[in-house]
Amino acid sequence: MRKYVTTLLVLLVTLPVGAQTVSVVQEDVAYAGSMYYFHQRKVARSSTGVLMVAWNSSGSAAGSQVYASVYDADFGTWGPAVAISAAPAAGLALQPALAADEQGNVHATWQQRETSTAKHQIFYSKYSGGVWATPKQISPAATGRGEEATIEVDSRGYLWVVYNNDGEGTGVENLYAICSTDGGTTWSSSATPLSSLTTFGSSIEVGRAAVTPGPDGKLVVAWDNSRTGTLARREVFVNKYDGSAWGGDAMVSDTTDVDRDHNRYVAACVDAQSNIYLFYSLPIVSGTDPRLSYTVMQKNGWNDPWNPQGIVRLDSSEFNYLSISSVVDSAGVIHLAHRRDVAADTVVGIDEMVYRFSKDNGTTWSDPIVVSREYHDAGYISIANRVRRAYGVDMAWREGRDTMASDPTNTSVVYGNIPYSLITSVGDNPLPVTYETLTNYPNPFNPLTTLAFDVAVRGPVRVTVYDLLGREMATVVDEILQAGSHIARWDGTTRAGSVAATGVYVARLTTSSGSRTLNMMLMK
Repeated sequence: MRKYVTTLLVLLVTLPVGAQTVSVVQEDVAYAGSMYYFHQRKVARSSTGVLMVAWNSSGSAAGSQVYASVYDADFGTWGPAVAISAAPAAGLALQPALAADEQGNVHATWQQRETSTAKHQIFYSKYSGGVWATPKQISPAATGRGEEATIEVDSRGYLWVVYNNDGEGTGVENLYAICSTDGGTTWSSSATPLSSLTTFGSSIEVGRAAVTPGPDGKLVVAWDNSRTGTLARREVFVNKYDGSAWGGDAMVSDTTDVDRDHNRYVAACVDAQSNIYLFYSLPIVSGTDPRLSYTVMQKNGWNDPWNPQGIVRLDSSEFNYLSISSVVDSAGVIHLAHRRDVAADTVVGIDEMVYRFSKDNGTTWSDPIVVSREYHDAGYISIANRVRRAYGVDMAWREGRDTMASDPTNTSVVYGNIPYSLITSVGDNPLPVTYETLTNYPNPFNPLTTLAFDVAVRGPVRVTVYDLLGREMATVVDEILQAGSHIARWDGTTRAGSVAATGVYVARLTTSSGSRTLNMMLMK
């Protein structure tokens, strides 16, 4: 069979070095797995601009908790670590995942056990109004145990948590999905199995699922698993949700046709046209094998049959790739971050984190930007589930606290940001957005609020504020604007020059493409 493994072109424009911002969230965490694992997004930016990073303090010590820190933009510092979980003294909480919605909330899930002999279960909490809700178990008892969960918000605002019960035993191990349609208040009473293979391979790495939303309530779950129950023959599997039902899992890779016997570490994203993008590692299992390992992309239309040979190489190395994360933003830009070996280091074995993007549906890619700190061993990077163009691309990973130490016990939790202006500066044309968006922050507010909105095409734009009786209170924007992201501010002053009273007001964005509305609360 002919092989269609090709090397991808990169953009001719070289990105400026040092354009990114990097800061340490937590300096010293005495655990090598503080950011386990990359399929669980450890960073989130709410629609109101709140930025946070999550991690866990230990993988085995009793009483360990899941923590989060919120960035204080006024002082330019990270806030104190706050425990999201409430595991008892004999218990353990670890492996958090974060996801932001469009209502100003951040949702978290993690695995937790109540005693040293109990099975892990999946827990959930919501960050709203500056506080975390009381944690609650959401995994149904019928699945036995719950581990390695991740969380996502679909286009309708529904929450999805996907987890595995690896370790339950041959014939009863699976991936499961549960859903909340009311913002996390209630959850599915039963879990939907996603895999037709009822056993995970002997590696603990399998069954770590990437979850990504698409338009119209669609969702894609991607993972790797062994076909034989061993370390070998690990393939990539996908299950698609079309907005109403799961389609069943499909094996989308075939290592027998790409000169390898192993696929690992899957990331996924879906664009506005429902094209699915998979990113994963194609490594060599044996350390004595002289062939290169690859990071690859596999693109597929929603209704198209999968072509296991239709993969494209993005990067190559003598060493295996160990983590990868991806997301598509509202402009259709694909953002990709992954871990790779530092080739110049032939003594210690230092890894670094790199970021790149594509503005043309994965056809060409920017040169990679190294985002991690030099001489610090880095791993387990993740990108926030929403890219807020007004703030840039948010990422988080772990590094060795000390320089020149490979896989150290003492680690630092690190945050990185790529400004969106760097992305728009590449190429001749400004980035279009694929749909109009409208948010405000803070909300509630007194007396000033910022309205952030995206415009799909150049043309007349009007942002107006109404009271609940439909009376126009203020015109915030009324002009011709270019396509892209914009902000405007309303200070609570009405057209008549008076100060608006406490209450709910409606902001309306009107463009040639249509209109969007948003409820805002003015509180005095």
